[in-house]
Amino acid sequence: MELNMIVLLGLALAVISVLSLIIERLFFPSILAFIAIGVAVGFFWDGNEVFKIAGEIGIILLFFLLGLKFPLGELMKRLKRVWKAGVLDIVLAFGVTIGIAMLFGLDFSQSFLIGAVLFATSSSISARLLERHADKHEDVKEFVLALLIFEDIFAPLILTVAPFIIQDEPIEVSDIGKVFAGFLIFGVLLFIGSSFVKKQPKIAKHLLRQDDASIGLIGLILFFAGIGMVFGLSEILGAFIAGIMLAGIHDVRPLKRLTVPVRDLFLPIFFISFGISINLEQGVIVNTLFFVLIVWGVLSKWIVGRVGGRLYGLTRVQANEAGFSLAPRGEFSILFTALSNGAINLFVGLYIFVSAIIGIVLFRFSEILAAKTEEKLERVLPDENKDDSNK
Repeated sequence: MELNMIVLLGLALAVISVLSLIIERLFFPSILAFIAIGVAVGFFWDGNEVFKIAGEIGIILLFFLLGLKFPLGELMKRLKRVWKAGVLDIVLAFGVTIGIAMLFGLDFSQSFLIGAVLFATSSSISARLLERHADKHEDVKEFVLALLIFEDIFAPLILTVAPFIIQDEPIEVSDIGKVFAGFLIFGVLLFIGSSFVKKQPKIAKHLLRQDDASIGLIGLILFFAGIGMVFGLSEILGAFIAGIMLAGIHDVRPLKRLTVPVRDLFLPIFFISFGISINLEQGVIVNTLFFVLIVWGVLSKWIVGRVGGRLYGLTRVQANEAGFSLAPRGEFSILFTALSNGAINLFVGLYIFVSAIIGIVLFRFSEILAAKTEEKLERVLPDENKDDSNK
């Protein structure tokens, strides 16, 4: 029996790898293949707790690596430039979406869930697409990444309060105090850890050269993620902070070398697990609200890119391009589906999958769409167009 399980596991990994390679050849992120595999597997298996925890480890390591890209000083500098676009993003993609859902008759908890799902652009999909499109203008890349960072910081805050709203759990004073204590502890750990990395780089590098360095590093990441969970915060917030803390190391390549293989092994499980949760046997819900959210999901992000990009300093065409690069939803949206069940869970699950496909297509043609859009808008905003031409 054990041999059979090993054979099945090896075969499953091989099939996943082949399907991932095929979809990557089609210039689509492999995430779509993983979700589709999960949907197919869901007809025969509901998953189990161990499988879900393995996927959770993958998403934790993903956000650690995202945090690793931005030392604390650089992070604050980027947030200072992008905060206006970030606030606009919150108002449109989160706040207005809640209002739209309530207008269609959903209660506040369901509307909150839909607003949370529509808010965050997929960092994993967008980062992969940015890497594969080296010809995209550096200013556009910088703005998109800065906005993704803003979302990655704000979305865990939504995820922290979401259980109290979506699951109708009563909010007690002790719960609020625990959350504040968690933020305080993370702030202290971030300050101490960042200072140590800057002042003692030789010790940090020495520890990373040890044979069992990967065990200690992943243990540290999971420890930070666990702190987030203990204090009612998101585990991914803890992982993200751990990444920022260690980003001060001059050369982060050893850190990536130790964590990327583990992430690449466990992260597909996260998306497969999400696919399993999309139980198509319950019936597909595609109504007017679904199509309205698809359109608004694209339009809201384009407005954020267009207006926020201009505030950031992009030209009109660059701002259009940024707006068309923000549409795909992914890992953060999936995390919110774990707080729901039944028909609403299937509804948002299908939305995430469809929006990911649409977002990827829009990203690939963002430059063409930006130019075409500008041709239409230059008649409405001729004065601003002249200002851009004089730069």
